[in-house]
Amino acid sequence: MAGLSYIEEEKFLDAVCTAARLKHPNIVALKGYCLEHGQHLLVYEYVRSLTLEDALHSDAYKPLSLAIRLQIALGVAQGLDYLHSTSPPVAHGNLKSANILLDENLVPHICDCGLTILRPLTSNKIKARASEIAIREAGYYSPNHGKPGTNSSTESDIFAYGVLLLELLTGREPFDGSRPKEEQYLAQWASSRLHDSKTLEQMVDPAIQKTFSSKALSRYADILSLCLQPVKEFRPPMSEIAESIASFMQRLNVTYGAAADGNGPDPLERSFRTTTTHFVASPTLSYVSA
Repeated sequence: MAGLSYIEEEKFLDAVCTAARLKHPNIVALKGYCLEHGQHLLVYEYVRSLTLEDALHSDAYKPLSLAIRLQIALGVAQGLDYLHSTSPPVAHGNLKSANILLDENLVPHICDCGLTILRPLTSNKIKARASEIAIREAGYYSPNHGKPGTNSSTESDIFAYGVLLLELLTGREPFDGSRPKEEQYLAQWASSRLHDSKTLEQMVDPAIQKTFSSKALSRYADILSLCLQPVKEFRPPMSEIAESIASFMQRLNVTYGAAADGNGPDPLERSFRTTTTHFVASPTLSYVSA
């Protein structure tokens, strides 16, 4: 961002201050920033550049197991709960699988937290690109998106989290223009099918279909249905959702990190190995231009 006004500079620094105070295992930490030669840079801790979007939708990776998907769902829920519980609360405003990085143990790290305030300050080039991804992002938007005071609200984050739970369950993208019109928006298509056992089972990603019992599947659908309530006031807070996911995992005997401590399968070995064999070392810090 170059040539910002005084007020815009203040907004940038406010965003930096907000992001800098966020400290949670499931949130990418801001390490510093730089304002020099008209450039505004944010410096984050390094997390390997593997997004949940790639993990779910790229043919370069084997399908994620049910246990790993639930571990990711819990980590994201706990990260959002932390954001919404800070004082003052922080709404992510752009939660999506592309903004969730997975480390070597497939632990999720939410990035771009508290940065929605910077969207109006971006360059014309980035604004032009925004129109290209608007439809893709729209799959995460709640029904009340676009109304004053709702676009970056915690309630909108909860709806987006519900779409993310659907994405993990079905293996489908939130918006897929290649599908029939009535199936293009995942949340819209799935909402009426969540409480019918037959259609619900048909929605499950074939890669995990045999690992979900009917009872467990119904309970999972109940949790994500609450997140997808059209009326934002009916959506439970993230604290309740995180507790529900943790309780659900406990009943299924899924322990967070079991795959990494030797008591469970190695996710990188059995359920999540890339078909790409060459990797390039990355620096300790990553530099992201705002």
